[in-house]
Amino acid sequence: MLKNYLKIALRNLWKHKLFSFINVFGLASGLTVCMLAIAHIKGAFDYDAFHLNRERTYRIISDVVAKNNDKALFATTPMPLGTLLKQQYGFIDEATHVVKSYNEFLGKHKRLSTMGFVVDPSFFRLFSYPLAKGRPATEPNTVVLTQATARKFFGTADPIGQTLQHQELGNFTVTGVLAELPTKSHLVFDLLVSASSYVAKNRATFSGWQQYNSGYTYVMLKPGTLAEALDNVLPSVVSRATRGLRFADIKGYSFRTQQLSKLSPARGEMMYGTYEPQVPGLLVELGVGLVTLLLAAFNYVNLTLARSLSRAREVGIRKVSGALRWQLMGQFMAESVVLSVLALGLAFLMLELVKPMAFVQQWLIGGVRWDWTIWVIFALFSMVAGGLAGIVPARVLSGFEPAQVLRSHTGLRIIRGLSLRKSLIVIQFTISLIAMIGLLTMVRQMNYMATGDYGFRRERVLNVPLNDVPAPRLMNELNRLAGVERVSATSELFGSHGAYQTIKRTRSGQQVAQAFVWSVDDQFVPTMGLTLTAGQNLATTAADTTGRQVLINEEAVKAFGLGTSRDAVGQSLWLNDSTDVLVVGVVRDFRFTSFALAVKPLLLHTVPNQYRYLSLGVAAGAEEKVLTGARQVWKRLQPYEPFDGQWYNDFLEARHTHADDTDFMGLLIGLAFSIGCLGLLGMVTYTTQTRVKEIGVRKVMGAEVSQLVWLLSRDFVKLLLIAAAIALPLGYMTGYAFLFSFAYHVAIGFETLGLCVGVLLVLGSLTIGLRTYKAAQGNPVKSLRME
Repeated sequence: MLKNYLKIALRNLWKHKLFSFINVFGLASGLTVCMLAIAHIKGAFDYDAFHLNRERTYRIISDVVAKNNDKALFATTPMPLGTLLKQQYGFIDEATHVVKSYNEFLGKHKRLSTMGFVVDPSFFRLFSYPLAKGRPATEPNTVVLTQATARKFFGTADPIGQTLQHQELGNFTVTGVLAELPTKSHLVFDLLVSASSYVAKNRATFSGWQQYNSGYTYVMLKPGTLAEALDNVLPSVVSRATRGLRFADIKGYSFRTQQLSKLSPARGEMMYGTYEPQVPGLLVELGVGLVTLLLAAFNYVNLTLARSLSRAREVGIRKVSGALRWQLMGQFMAESVVLSVLALGLAFLMLELVKPMAFVQQWLIGGVRWDWTIWVIFALFSMVAGGLAGIVPARVLSGFEPAQVLRSHTGLRIIRGLSLRKSLIVIQFTISLIAMIGLLTMVRQMNYMATGDYGFRRERVLNVPLNDVPAPRLMNELNRLAGVERVSATSELFGSHGAYQTIKRTRSGQQVAQAFVWSVDDQFVPTMGLTLTAGQNLATTAADTTGRQVLINEEAVKAFGLGTSRDAVGQSLWLNDSTDVLVVGVVRDFRFTSFALAVKPLLLHTVPNQYRYLSLGVAAGAEEKVLTGARQVWKRLQPYEPFDGQWYNDFLEARHTHADDTDFMGLLIGLAFSIGCLGLLGMVTYTTQTRVKEIGVRKVMGAEVSQLVWLLSRDFVKLLLIAAAIALPLGYMTGYAFLFSFAYHVAIGFETLGLCVGVLLVLGSLTIGLRTYKAAQGNPVKSLRME
């Protein structure tokens, strides 16, 4: 029986090639998106699988109770916890405390910002991070690098034995390079620094129990020890350690444990969390895949029910011959399963095409183990999806009564005469249009951030990273180039996130505010086209060797209550509780960070050892000449280092236009529209086929082609308009939900909504019009003769 089911299913699919192609392509598109989501979800459960003892390794986390009794979960704990547990409890095999640290290191004339962890020797005994070469960083002033970080600092040279310099902590020797991890880890870093030097500089933090957010504590239990043994001692540890302590901002805290093997995916969000995927995010990804698959399932239901009249005759004959309903359902289900198997094959090919995309590699399938289990999951998922898609048509078609076969069986009315098939078309295009409005809003916002007016000069400004080249020397060389108007130095580029500090109006702490602090020279203001509203520019470096003169923006004048811009000039502010600075000028407000933030207080002062970039103002028409000359100067000063100069426009565009993300989202929306248009094409094709005789009679009676096209198309055009009417308000809300996080953003107007609706109507009209025009052009003699 099963063999006959498959044989009949294949014959039916071959007989209706267009409908079969539409269904296979649609299901394959949905399966591809679902497979990416499934791969990411599987990868989330594979996090840290390479650690040999992860089943007996636990992270200790903190439940913190605030003064108002609000509770918050922190992934961190006080520094001394791990050491105390190892010393006082025999069932603890190893314990380590890991501290996140953002630092700048200088290596081989390159100064790079890094994100690493400060670790003690027990870290390398507790965890199983594989080394490609060298040994762990267990001695004082040693460091282990990832392969990517080693390439950034040393290129293809052997990094072992090389030195990285830190401004405060001194020199660190590279003792090892990590191998590529077989799976992802919840700890993401550029390097691992030995803790000895860090502890010496921060001894109070390492020995105190008040700082519950200082780092992450991990313990490894001895073999055979149950987790309850650790859970039972933690309350007494907290009680003894915090006895007599007074917390400034909380009532207290308690500890609990997380097994390393169950860390990912995270069930909820924690303060100071690590990099394991969150369950809500995974569910959203799977939801996107299921929606895409649902659109394809709509097509299958639509097209199968559209051919209900021809299949009804088949059902009637089979029932008269003695077939039972479950047997008929088995036949129709066999067709859907065969379709899903064909779609699975096409989905594998589509998956191989999207695998190399940067977004897919970075966010979805990077680090996923492609073993036999994931392929089995894909196969079972496709079979189940095909079966579910076939249930509705199978039940409907197998329920036909032989006596009703010759009647017009278009039933299935659900709301006010709108058939199920038409409802599915409306749902398909509504979802596609909402997604398109959201994507276009995102693209327009990114373009706005990349090309918008920040209030500083961005045209013909070349930024050159210093990378430990002395700033005065490089400035002198670049100033000699023809076409260079000015050369200035800065610690950070406008348009980046920047760094902020706590600044006080007075030393005693009145009018405290967070302000972004940039270190610039006296040429920076004219180079970047900033406008002084009061006061004067910064003095030259030679005249202000301590950096006590500062410029502030108008927002800082308001934040510190300095009155007007003129009143602010000559007043003092305090940095770091110990340094007083003098306001010599006020610059007009401009957008110096991301568009996500409103204009914040800004302070500009002169600290030459913080310079990291030179900004060159270039005359019009001299861009190529200056760029070539700058490369030559750099090669002369740093013959073995690449030139990383970049125009300000290019920097802002690269920072704010996430092409990889939008390309992938565009692919999803393109698939959704393709599925919708193919489903519409199938419906129009079947409708025109069933009205061949009507078309022939109307042509004989004198109907024009345009009249026939409109007659055949108008019902489908109405469906597109209904979809647009539903999608416009929902898409508008979706777009503004994204824009809500930006202080400065685009407006969602006709240019967005009109364009999206226009695309919908053009694609839909082409799909409908071309097919109906072909039908209307048919020879009525042939159609009537066939009847």
